[in-house]
Amino acid sequence: RLSTLSQDSSSPRHPGVRSVSSAAMARPWTAQPLAAAAATAPALGRGAAALFLLAFASLGGTPVAGAPSPPSPAANLPHDTSSTFLQEIADRMGGAGAGGSGDRGQRYLEGAVGGLPKVEAGLAPILAAEPRGPDGRFDGPSVRHALHRYFVREFGWRLSGLDPLGGAWNSSSPSDVAALQRMPAAVRDLVAERLDGPGLEGSDLAVLAWTLKYLIQDETDARLHSAYSLLDLPLDQPVAHDSVQFALNVHMMSHVLKQEMDQLTRDQAVAIYQNMDRVYPSWGETVGFISKTMDAQRVLEGAEPSAAMPFDAALRSLAAVSERYGRWQDRECRDMKGMLLPFEEHGSGRVRLADFYRASLGGQWQFSENLAYLRQLGALDETEPATPRVIIPNYILSFANCVGSTAYNDICCVSECEGLMAHIERSVAGPSAEPAALEDIIAALPSSTSQAGRRADVLLTRRLREIAAQHDDGRVPIHGRLFAQWMHHAYPRECPYPHAAGETKQVSVYDYVRSGKRYAASPEEMSLVA
Repeated sequence: RLSTLSQDSSSPRHPGVRSVSSAAMARPWTAQPLAAAAATAPALGRGAAALFLLAFASLGGTPVAGAPSPPSPAANLPHDTSSTFLQEIADRMGGAGAGGSGDRGQRYLEGAVGGLPKVEAGLAPILAAEPRGPDGRFDGPSVRHALHRYFVREFGWRLSGLDPLGGAWNSSSPSDVAALQRMPAAVRDLVAERLDGPGLEGSDLAVLAWTLKYLIQDETDARLHSAYSLLDLPLDQPVAHDSVQFALNVHMMSHVLKQEMDQLTRDQAVAIYQNMDRVYPSWGETVGFISKTMDAQRVLEGAEPSAAMPFDAALRSLAAVSERYGRWQDRECRDMKGMLLPFEEHGSGRVRLADFYRASLGGQWQFSENLAYLRQLGALDETEPATPRVIIPNYILSFANCVGSTAYNDICCVSECEGLMAHIERSVAGPSAEPAALEDIIAALPSSTSQAGRRADVLLTRRLREIAAQHDDGRVPIHGRLFAQWMHHAYPRECPYPHAAGETKQVSVYDYVRSGKRYAASPEEMSLVA
């Protein structure tokens, strides 16, 4: 999904970035990307946009001081809430502590009025299928699992500290999630006390999910504030539509490249922006998505889309972009899947590594990850060592294909298997089911590559009953690893193969390269396999 740069940060290979004057930065901006910079650029995979900054570092330049904190809008409306946990968090968020401010808790409550019911609706089928303790509460691993699945399912977000990254769900407490660690200390202590003690009721788990979502949006808002500061746009008066559009574009640029804007000068930011259509081939479509979403939000608010916008209206447009971007960008993931399916072996959800590389050598700028990186991601099937195969859903859903991040989360491909599991959860409405009931549900459940009305083959049917026989009640836990394996074989193109805990470790292209490793195979290496 991205255009390529060298993996060697000591001698980066990058498009020729031109210096742009401050005067040029001040001219009006349109919704289109600026002029393309370099005539040629090598090609890479979707998850490598942040590598551009490794190349850009060779241009030199001194990072500027950190941008000021975002303004705190007035919030004076009274709010009633039936959730004691919600009110306790609001009280502590607005009090003393790291990051606390006098009106932050009030803004948190204001957002919860419309936001919390949506979170509760999204969590309901997930929680119905999660195991509870005797008191009806959810323990730490269940909370972590439910929150992870909610954010992946709804937004394509993988939160640092929630995703086990190849480890076990009980390997750490959800109180260790990065977003919670950035909370005011008083809030962090309250959440840890609940999680490490009796656990959470369903309503409180929804409050925790809302809190995480609020903090992610809060960080996103702060990044837009930094974009305004970088572009010398005023915060206290309306700004022309095209200038707001450009600020949102620059915000998205920093999101895709994992770059904090307070570490860039204006000239550096423009130089990077001029190369975005080379670094990220879908950049023009991304800019179009931002423009359409911003205009739709303005129409929803009863405003003229082309009119000047105050900063709070820009923040609301940004919130709409943030919520929709994960699912919008997932179309690229479906396209990648479509490119691999013609090479699939016998409906197995697997592609021979030779064919995987042949697609890359044949002109596809994806599919260049080397053997070691694919193995670490859990995307490689080496059952036959002489003929390694790429597992299509494991590859598509891996961190190699995440694009964009905040301090709390990465934006990754949306799991089609989560949609299938959501249907199963609604049908079962519990943590386990009889094998026969699951067979009937699966028979009627189509996917993007399989039709409804099919019955599981004899081996799959026998395996499902073997799973049930391992449990005293004769039922199949629908969130166990064995059922996940079964789902992979029932839907091999949509559901990833669940490796045992500790066998794999998800890491982004950017972090893999920063650790000193090479993630892509050279054309010569690919030719030897293909």
